Formats: sequence, structure tokens, C-alpha cells
Amino acid sequence: MSILPKLQAFFLCAVFVIFGVDSVLAQSSRNRSNPSTKPAASKPESEQPKDESVKTVNLDSSRENKEGTSSGEKEGVVQAPELDVASETEQEGFDSMSLVPDEQGGRLEAASEAHTSTRTSARTMATLIPAPRGPILDRNGEPLAITAVAYQVVLRYEIFEEPKKDEVVAFGRHCLEQARKIVGRAWDISDDKLWRHYEHRRWLPLPLTNVIRADEAEKLKAEIEKVRGLQLLPIYIRYYPEKSLAGHIIGYVGSKGKLPTGPINHMDPLFERVEGRAGLEKEFNKELTGTPGVWRLMFDEEGNKILDELQIRPKPGGAVVTTLNLKWQREAERLLSEGDKDRRGAMVVLDCVTGEVLVMASAPAYDPNVFIPNISQKDYDALRNDPAGPLGARAFQGRYPPASTFKVMTVASGLKHRKISEETLVNCPASITIGNHVFKNWSPTPLGYINCIKALAQSNNPFMYQLGMALGAATLMDTAREFGLGARSGLPIADDPGLVPNSEYMIRNYKRDFMPGDAANLSIGQGAMLATPLQIAHMMAGVANGYLPRLQLIKQIQDGNANVIYAPKTQDVQRQLVGYEKALASVRKGMLEVVQNGTGGRAKLTYSTIAGKSGTAQWGPEKEDKRLAWFAGFMPYENPRYVYVVLYEGRPHEKMGGGAKSAPIVKKFFEACKNDILEVIKPPEDDIPMAEEVDENGEGMPLVPPAIVPENLPPGLYDPTSIEPIKLNEIPTDVDDSSDSETKAKAVTGAVFDPNAQQSGVPSLSDDPTSVPLIPQSGDDDFIPGLQNQIPRHLNKVQNPPHSEPSSSNDEEDIPEAEPL
Repeated sequence: MSILPKLQAFFLCAVFVIFGVDSVLAQSSRNRSNPSTKPAASKPESEQPKDESVKTVNLDSSRENKEGTSSGEKEGVVQAPELDVASETEQEGFDSMSLVPDEQGGRLEAASEAHTSTRTSARTMATLIPAPRGPILDRNGEPLAITAVAYQVVLRYEIFEEPKKDEVVAFGRHCLEQARKIVGRAWDISDDKLWRHYEHRRWLPLPLTNVIRADEAEKLKAEIEKVRGLQLLPIYIRYYPEKSLAGHIIGYVGSKGKLPTGPINHMDPLFERVEGRAGLEKEFNKELTGTPGVWRLMFDEEGNKILDELQIRPKPGGAVVTTLNLKWQREAERLLSEGDKDRRGAMVVLDCVTGEVLVMASAPAYDPNVFIPNISQKDYDALRNDPAGPLGARAFQGRYPPASTFKVMTVASGLKHRKISEETLVNCPASITIGNHVFKNWSPTPLGYINCIKALAQSNNPFMYQLGMALGAATLMDTAREFGLGARSGLPIADDPGLVPNSEYMIRNYKRDFMPGDAANLSIGQGAMLATPLQIAHMMAGVANGYLPRLQLIKQIQDGNANVIYAPKTQDVQRQLVGYEKALASVRKGMLEVVQNGTGGRAKLTYSTIAGKSGTAQWGPEKEDKRLAWFAGFMPYENPRYVYVVLYEGRPHEKMGGGAKSAPIVKKFFEACKNDILEVIKPPEDDIPMAEEVDENGEGMPLVPPAIVPENLPPGLYDPTSIEPIKLNEIPTDVDDSSDSETKAKAVTGAVFDPNAQQSGVPSLSDDPTSVPLIPQSGDDDFIPGLQNQIPRHLNKVQNPPHSEPSSSNDEEDIPEAEPL
């Protein structure tokens, strides 16, 4: 990563900024001509007004401060984890006592050497310098979280010859008031705290203000230098340069503990340390936390500094490189909020070959910078009570009914379990009656006898109702679990597992087992089932691949020296979808028809084929009459590389459908990323070899060289040592796909669906090579005996499906009106 050396250089420069300036730890009494002179002070104030901007949220009232050993109140909105008790060596990475040798080379006990009873101003101490936190980057090295240098206005006490509390407090009050006038805000510090700091910690700075950014501090520097007792202390602070972009994923940090207020202990921190509180900041806190440095100080009995040296420089933390594409993430969040900053929804884009998460956007979002270094109660309450819910990560924590996106599972399950074939015709009226309830289609027009391809293209509910009841709810839910629903994704984030009900769940919550009406509701993605957009994207990856890839959010982790210490296994398979090969080929064909001639025409691309499935659900309180609009699928259709999901949350009484609301967002996104995608999906230039001239003896190179290995294929699908050259008659001819001819969904003749009969034949497939199984099976004409890893059919027979203009999309789409059971 080219950016990492720059970041490391920045961190080292920051170290020099902080610790190369003598004023940071300089003792002002050394430069005073008369140390016994009483400092000027203003009249002590009985009470200072509280500053709302620095009042922090304390969610852990049980961990109260203890004077002298306090780590301070917790900051942020998430309680920091309890750390295991460990030795100082384990906690800091070194034996800090051994780093402070005495004159004879042995250890120096700071507390015992101070002689506080006879030499009240003499001190020898070693302070801990918190290390800069490592960066969080996107896949190309673009920063999502970095460490910057900021400042605090601090009080540096003079050494009083005969200190009296009222004089010490008056001096502190004067400095506090001047800081408030210069900066415009300051901490609310009591008289007792001012006195106790002088008593126990007069050699170290006392922060008076909240954090001041570097650009603002530069403007205030001259004014602060005019005030005796005030200084600017440089510190490290977390900064999120992209603000709310990917904020739910990155998370934020909070203070690890307030600075101690009692007697100085060995290795007390010079300024507050931070720790991860949410997102990747929390999950990789150990890797991001660097190794602290050590600053050694010594003062004589008159308070004069006689030793001031940096003994060990802080070492920056490691870098966490994510799989996110910052450019794509930015485009997705822009589209989700286009025209309305409070628009609610989510978008996920995965590389279905590698399993990498490229986009995971939630709208609306929040800026994690508001938590740095702490957040006021007022600001936190505003976020928490915002009706748009910006704190919620809709992409991986939002639980929604999957609606008609689940119909691909219903069809896949029906084909796998031989309840239907691709040729099976099912009568689809406008509604069907189950028990005492009427289950309606979204359209009042009956379609008559249709097959599963047209049922997917038109998102027909009665087809799914009948197929769902033939399968049974338990079988449907087993299929859902096979495709990753009802379980966490395995990513290092706090994602929601969703809900896939089973018999135990139904009995526990409804006092009964599954009934036919449940199967009908679940077949169209309604009922008790809930899923996150991330889970629907993972499910679509299984449909596109024929196997479920293991999802990845982390590309690599580097230590402070840019050495890679972790990199996941690429193209890892989480679950083989055994038995679904032919079923998924038919499902993919139906999803292409959704875009070509069905409800998803608004997603059609100008440069590649795309397959998808729309979905619309009623959700939330019935009185609010709210709907969800889904569009999910994969592209390119011929050789899938990317899967996507777009979710749009409708407002109360807003009429809309997945094909009308979410499909256009898909189109806009992939058109905006066109150049990037073409670089990945375009075939090798020499994919179709040309015949070479032969010499006059009739000898020369073979007409067709060995097959070219496409990049980034899943493991186990290609064995270059046992593949024969492609025969000349197998090379596809060029296909002119520039015509505007339309391809209509054709009714396939076949047996009429009998839900009580077991279908004897396997699903029938057309000649379209993309609708046949990816891998030849034993007994097939193209099966090569003795070849352990058969050649995927889409690698040696490539045909482009015909393009067509989108038919009129259905705004109302697939809104079920099933009554509750």
C-alpha cells in the first residue's frame, strides 16, 4: 500500500511535533527571576457555568472514580470492555521500570526516590506517551480513519515557595478564565481539583479545555503565549476524513480513561488514551493500538527541571486494510440519499467470486467525528431520538421481510425437490383460498397457466403460494438456511442474524406448528421470516455461483512497520450447494427475464447483462401503511462477478414497488462504475485465438492454442494441466446484439402442476448455455472421464443472450395482501 509509508512518516513527524518542543514539558519556574513572587490572580469564582460541549455521556455508573487511581468516567455511547488483569509488561509491551535506570545502572523507584516528606518539589518520574493509532484504509489504501495532531490548552503551575490553597486556586482560576476568553470554552474545574493537582501533580500539565484542532490552535497560539501559566499541549486524536462515509462499519473510539488526579504513579499517561468503541475500531482495537513511548523527567527540590528526555519513541499501531471500495461506497451513499438527506435505505455490493464486501451503505448515516474525543449528552440524545435512525446500520443490522426476493429460493427449492420442472405449468388466478383466508396476487389480472420462469419474471404470487404449500414451510426454511439466511455472516462486525423460523419457534411464539397458510406467506418472503440486506446479497451470491462464498471485509492487516501479519484466504467457499446446480440454472434464467421482460426493466444496463429480482413488502405498524422496496441480483449474467442489493424504506402511505424505486438506483450505480467494472469483467484480448500462417512445408503452430485461464476463478474449477485445446468448431461466432428486437417470455408446454404428485423427471433446461449446470456431471456428453475438476461450461461455450428493451415496469409490483393467520 503506497499510502502506508506516508502515514508512518506522518506519525513520526507527529512524535517530533509533540516531544521536540521544550515548552511541552518545560517548567515555567526555571525562567522566573523571582520564584517566591506570588502570581497575579483574579478573584476566585464560586461556581463556573457548565460547558455543554464537553459534558460527556456516562453509561457506566457502576464504575465510579476513586481519587488517586481513577481512570475517569467512560465516554461515548458504548461501554468499554472490561480488560483482563495483566502485568505492566503485557499491557504496554515492555517492562517500563527497566527503562529508567539510576546512576549505577539499576532500577530507580520513582516513588521512593522523591523524598516527598523532606523535598516537596523534587521528583523523578517516567511518563507514558500514548502511541498514535493505526489507520483504517479502503482496498486501495485510501484512508477511512487516521490519527491527527490536535491540542489542548493546559495549566502549568508555577512552584510556590510557601504554597497556600487560596493563592494556588486563585492562580488556577485566573488561567482558567483566560483560557475561556481565548478559546470560548473550557472545562468546569472545581477549586478542590485545582488545589489537588498542585498538591500531587504540579509538574505535569492540567488540561483546561476540550480538544482544539490544529488549524484553530495555530490562530490561538499567540494569545495563549501571553498568559502566564497557559500552554498548548499537542496530543493525538482520531479523525475520520470521509466523515459519515462507511461510518457504521468503521465505528469510533472513546477515551480509555480520564487522566489520574491523585499522586503521580510510575508510567502515568501524559494525555488521555483511546480505545475502539464500535465497528472495526472496536473489533481490531489490539491491532490498531501502537506501543507507547516513555518520557523521563527529573526535578530538584526547588522544582527546577534537571532532566528532560524522550527515552523511547511511541510506535504507531498497525493498519487495517478493508475490502471496501471508497469510490463505490461514496457513489452508493450518494444515490441512497439523492434528493433527500433523510431518505432511508441500504445498498450492498459483493464480489461473488472472492466474497469481498465492496459496498455496504446505510442511509441515513452519522459522522463518527462527533464522538471524538467525546460527545455531549445533548448531541447523543439528538442522534438517538432522530426518527430517521442514523445510528442504525441498516445494511447489516436492519431486519426486514425479504419479500419477493425470496421467490428465487421458493423456485430453487421446488426444482431441487422435484415438485416442478422448468416445463411445469401452474394455473395462476388472481387469488387463491387457503382455509378461511384469501391470498391475492399483486395484480387483479389472472395469468393462467405459466411456468417458473414467467412466474419469476412477473413476480406472481399464486404460483409461489401453491409451490410453497407443496414443499411445506419446514422445507422452505431449510433452503433459506442453506443459502445463509438466519445466521450471522461471519464478518468482523456486529451484524444481525435475522430470523428463519422453525417448528420450535412457531410453537413457542404462536402455540402451534407450521400450517399451510404459513407456507404460502413464507413462499413470497412474508410472515415470520426476517433478513438483512447483507444476508440477501449473500443469498444472491449463492444463486450466481452455485456455491456460497465466505464473505470477507478485511483484505489484510499490517503491523506498524507495514509488514502483512494477516491476509484471509481468497475465493474461500463457505458452503457447497449440493443438488442445486440445475435448479439454480433455471432460477438465473428467470432472473434475467425479470430485467428483460418483467418487473425489473428499469435496472437494464447499457454495457452488460444484469439479472435481478424485485420485491415489495408491507412492514411496520399497520396504521403507518409503510412499504419496503427491494431489488437484488447479480451481473454479468453470462459469468457473474458482482451481486447487489438495494433496499428502500418507504414513508407512511408512500405507494411504490421494488421495480420502480430500487431498480433505478441499481442502474445508476453500475452505470457510474462502468469503467471500473469493464476492466474486471472484460474477457482477455486473446480469448478467441486467430489462426496463424503456416510455412511452405505446411507446418506451423496449432490453429488453436490451449485455453486461456480467466482470472479470479473459484478454487477447484480449473486444472490447466489436464485441459485439452478448444476445438475449432467450438469457437463461438460473433453475435450481433445491437438490434432492438424484444425477447418475450415464452410459455413452455408441459405437464400441468399437481401439488400432490412427485415429479419424476429432472427439471428441463433450454439450449441456453447459461441455463445449464456450471459443472458437467457424470453421464453428460461433455463430461471428461478421469478429470477430477471438470471444465465449467461457461468457460468453453459462451453465448450472449439476446438484448431487449424493458417492458413497462409494474409500479405496484408484487405486494401481497395475505391476511394474517
